[in-house]
Amino acid sequence: MEDISAVKIPAFVSSDPALWFGMLESTFELAIPKPITDERTKYNYCVAHLSPDAAMAVRDVILSPGSTNPYSKLKEEVIARCGESKSQEIRRLLAGEQLGDRKPSELFRVMQRRSESHNVADSLLLELFLQQLPPNVQSILASIQPLTAQKASEVADRILEVTPAQVSAASKYSSANSDNCSESELLKELKFLRQEVKELRRSRSFSRNRFNSRNRGKSPKPTASNLCWYHYKFAEKARKCIQPCSFQGNLNGQE
Repeated sequence: MEDISAVKIPAFVSSDPALWFGMLESTFELAIPKPITDERTKYNYCVAHLSPDAAMAVRDVILSPGSTNPYSKLKEEVIARCGESKSQEIRRLLAGEQLGDRKPSELFRVMQRRSESHNVADSLLLELFLQQLPPNVQSILASIQPLTAQKASEVADRILEVTPAQVSAASKYSSANSDNCSESELLKELKFLRQEVKELRRSRSFSRNRFNSRNRGKSPKPTASNLCWYHYKFAEKARKCIQPCSFQGNLNGQE
């Protein structure tokens, strides 16, 4: 192993391991008294500065690094296992980054970096980029021909610099329209539910009235719990009766 001075390793970039390795290797080049080139030394520095999640992802490589090119092997596996897969990058790109507080040019650089490895056409990148801009900025850019994604990001920066208040107002107006739409839908649904409850109550009331009219005037039939043992057992043939007993025409007799 080389006899070298300590170097300051940059913090691991979990969202872009390939970028981190580029920074790491630049650090190795700046080592004093001479650049770090030994594979094992670079491997040790790398392992010591991986995040816990990244280390777990390449646990097998760390525990069994091998004797040949351990750093190169570790680098390859970290990028493959911890970096975004191609499908994930495309999906995130298509889903669109949000402009937020960034300048349009900053947003464009992020989208451009994510699209580099996928050979995304400039026309598609331009379309995805424009979707993230405020409506009034989109309208102005639509009048510029020809327009590339790079040029659109530069012009969008200048537009927002001179019309920040208008953009803010447009965003608030759009948000208000969305809220009003949601409120309108909610009121419609509430009105519908109230009507359903009203109809349900009316239906129950009608059913209850029909039941009462059918049973009105009918004498309640005696039940076993209202009869004495004799009438329950022998009915009209009973010769005795124990009060209380609700059998019709009973003898009102005593035991």
